Amino acid sequence: MNVDRFQSGEISGELVNSGGDIAFKPDPLPPEIRLEDELLDVFTEAATNVGQLSGVGRRVENPSMLISPFIYKEAVVSSEIEGTRVTLSDVYEYEAGRENSSSGASRNELREVHNYVRAVFQGIEELENGIDLELVRNLHNTLMSGVRGGDKKPGEFRDTQVYIGGRGGEARFVPSPPSVVPYAMQNLETYIRTGGSYQPLIDIGLVHYQFETIHPFRDGNGRMGRLLIMLMMCNDELLPEPYLYPSSYFNRNRDEYTDRLLAVSRDSAWKEWLIFFLKGISQQAKEAFSRASELLDLRDEYRDRYQDGANSVSQLSTEIFTKPYLTVNEAEDALGMTYRTANNAVKQLEEDGVLEEITGQSRNRVFRAREVFDIIQKPVDELSYR
Repeated sequence: MNVDRFQSGEISGELVNSGGDIAFKPDPLPPEIRLEDELLDVFTEAATNVGQLSGVGRRVENPSMLISPFIYKEAVVSSEIEGTRVTLSDVYEYEAGRENSSSGASRNELREVHNYVRAVFQGIEELENGIDLELVRNLHNTLMSGVRGGDKKPGEFRDTQVYIGGRGGEARFVPSPPSVVPYAMQNLETYIRTGGSYQPLIDIGLVHYQFETIHPFRDGNGRMGRLLIMLMMCNDELLPEPYLYPSSYFNRNRDEYTDRLLAVSRDSAWKEWLIFFLKGISQQAKEAFSRASELLDLRDEYRDRYQDGANSVSQLSTEIFTKPYLTVNEAEDALGMTYRTANNAVKQLEEDGVLEEITGQSRNRVFRAREVFDIIQKPVDELSYR
């Protein structure tokens, strides 16, 4: 780590010895932030866009209709940042029981993304008592169990020094010594649970920096930190459900993301980090609103088309938004009807072009809701509500 570079600026912590290496120990939150000028403008826009996204939930009787596709999208991109190459199609096919992925992704890579999905749903279910260290450790255990990094004590704060971008003197950044981690995380927990010091969106940006800088686990800190953004937005009642998927922005701006985090540590560049962070929240809220609106319009189109048809077909045309890849057995479970009834409903939607069979097999068939999936995957510049 370039110690001279840290010593030349107004650092937001202190340099400490860690077994012969120089590590960075961040100051506890909060720093002094002035919500003015460009930061105020960006914050106002982000708050407006998040509020608009929150309102989309009023059009949804079943929240999982939007939660599920957005969580899966977030899981894929968050894992991609860590080097996992899995497509959204791969994950849905994997969960529908298809043995081999379309892109050639390994089962271990698919399991990583599946773990992320499980961790988000687990976090939402356990948010009733707020965010604390027990929840963070439990979710980290879910994220890392049985996958790459699963041998590095999932769910336990690290007991060894870690390095970012190399080792020892070659590292770009050396997080806090392991002896500091429990106390730093206790301070962070207190800050979260006492409601922070600023507007919730500002505090979420501060907490994300602090978590990534402490780097409390031996592996999986990036995924856990991005998951916390989603949970804090729900915990702070900014969103009723995890409709926002922040990893897409961080992935598009990966170099600037790491540079901005490092600049806070080196130069106390809090304002610049928060502007970058809030722009991301704003962009992703707009994108999620557009995608949600298109999905809801399609839902309304299917509802009108099948309102006078068989109940099984009408119901299945809604279920496919939650599960755009499914088998007849899964349709049977979703509908709570007989296999024959479910099979007939799938056949009807296939004939209408709503579902398409993707395996080419006569047995163990998997069906995809093409129009639903196309909206989930559509490039941002093709969304109609922009």
